[in-house]
Amino acid sequence: TDATYELLAYREPANYGKKRMVDEDSVLEMNQKTYPNTFDNIDDGYMTITPHTPCPVLYGIRGETMGAVEEAHKLVKVSEPIEFFRVFLTNQHTDMHLQNIDAISKMKQFQCYIVPGTVRTQPVVIEGGHVIFVLEDESGEVECAAYEPTKKFRDVVRHLAPGDQVIVYGGIGNKGTLNVEKIKITSLAPVYEYLNPICDCGKRMKSAGKGKGYKCPRCGSKMPTGSEEDVEVREKREIERMIKPGFYEVPPSARRHLSKPLVRG
Repeated sequence: TDATYELLAYREPANYGKKRMVDEDSVLEMNQKTYPNTFDNIDDGYMTITPHTPCPVLYGIRGETMGAVEEAHKLVKVSEPIEFFRVFLTNQHTDMHLQNIDAISKMKQFQCYIVPGTVRTQPVVIEGGHVIFVLEDESGEVECAAYEPTKKFRDVVRHLAPGDQVIVYGGIGNKGTLNVEKIKITSLAPVYEYLNPICDCGKRMKSAGKGKGYKCPRCGSKMPTGSEEDVEVREKREIERMIKPGFYEVPPSARRHLSKPLVRG
């Protein structure tokens, strides 16, 4: 059974609720020396080992072995007393909450899944900065969301396109939306753009209006065409995709405690 270790350093009761006095530079150095045997210490250059609540924990370090988290603990510098620390064997960051599913129609609310499918809709950004798309298979479809706290991960999701083959990891929320924790892009569908035709004089023509064909801005030549013929006369060009097949994950600050970071394999 997969497992990880977490070292928790506890504050003296007199300091509960006060600002945590942890030296950020020492955490950055600790991460450089112990990663990937410890992980999720840093997010975009900032430390993530300190809680944001007035709880007794000063900081927590997660890692692959007891030795790794204890070594990291020795490298962290603080300006307040540590009452004691403990190392716990945990199921955090193991993906233990996820179950493989072979049909979207079998998924249930409040359950977590690994589900393959095809992107059906162009992702859209909705109010709040969340990115939404629809995933489908032969059995049905489900709305998927990369929420605002996932930050740059949303850029990956935003660049998906209909026809892309993906495997989505995440949980079904109370509104039936699949909250994406990470995604594996297995193949990308070709995406095309259609350019106005080029005139005999070498200049690209411009639209003369809906259903009125094209007109050359240089020589004035016209190319009449109806809406059905429009695609045929335009130049079809494949667009280079902004993403590549592979695994993508949310940043540490947005990761669920059970979700397995890619660095763990």
